[in-house]
Amino acid sequence: MSFDNINNVNQQKSNLFKLILLTVLAYIVLIVSVFIPFIGIIGLALISIPSIKLMLEGRKWESILCALIGSFVLFFIDWTMPVFFFVFVICTALVYLYCFKRGKSPFFIITLNSILFIALIILYILAVSFARQENLIISFLNNYKTVINNFPADPLVKQYMQIMAISETQFKTLYEQSKNIFLMLPYLIPGLLLIYIFFSSLINYYWCASIFKKSSLILRSMPLFKTWDLPWYYVAGIITGLILIVIPYFNVSYNFILNAVGINLLIVFGAFYSVLGFSVAWGIFDKFNVALIWRVLIILLISFFLILIVVIPIMGILDVWINFRKLERH
Repeated sequence: MSFDNINNVNQQKSNLFKLILLTVLAYIVLIVSVFIPFIGIIGLALISIPSIKLMLEGRKWESILCALIGSFVLFFIDWTMPVFFFVFVICTALVYLYCFKRGKSPFFIITLNSILFIALIILYILAVSFARQENLIISFLNNYKTVINNFPADPLVKQYMQIMAISETQFKTLYEQSKNIFLMLPYLIPGLLLIYIFFSSLINYYWCASIFKKSSLILRSMPLFKTWDLPWYYVAGIITGLILIVIPYFNVSYNFILNAVGINLLIVFGAFYSVLGFSVAWGIFDKFNVALIWRVLIILLISFFLILIVVIPIMGILDVWINFRKLERH
């Protein structure tokens, strides 16, 4: 499919000032997400849209200017952050320009943008670590471990124990039972970050396709949600994750690392198969002509019960072989 309307003379040009203002507002949303984490997905999806639009209109220098001015909002946090996000926004805009000209599929663009962001994060950590002459990841893990180890001695914790009438013996027992879980949490950041980035890229593409259509910049539409699918071999991620978690204990340090890798794999592929499970459910809703309001209520109801939430990714995995939706697979 060809997309050759990028230089369409009848194409209405966007207002640069409004797009810069939108970029600044998107960065403010991103900053607010420090206090409300899931809002960050929206902020991350929004910040690149104005620059992408300008880039697709052939206004490359204005796209760069828009990204540059918007990223200045982050200067009061840290001077390296504007540089990182400026590079990210421009690279994302260039990815869209490349894929737009070649008619690439939506999921190709989403995947490429996700990989790009992850690569930039790795480069950012390496660059900052080199500049400060310290390993940022090791420093963070050591500081976190110190906080967890000293947690029982914290004055606020002791004050809380007094208010809640919790004895030191009770607290110590609870602390020892929970300590390993808390120590594991930082090691789960990679998996959570991958999902965070993927969903922000997904939302970003959906909004771009919807918004740009009004100004004759036609991106390929997302497939119907009920037809979303994954190649069969993605199930290897789930299987590998389970094997690494249940592998026999033979060394404390190795077991910790294997468990961390296994849980990260389950987080990533579990999220993918959860989406696929909801896609299967949506296809079933369509088959029985379930009203939209009931679909939303059922999905919300499922989200409130842990047992039902576990059923959703299992349904996504089973669909690979059972093919509930009767999709044509090659």
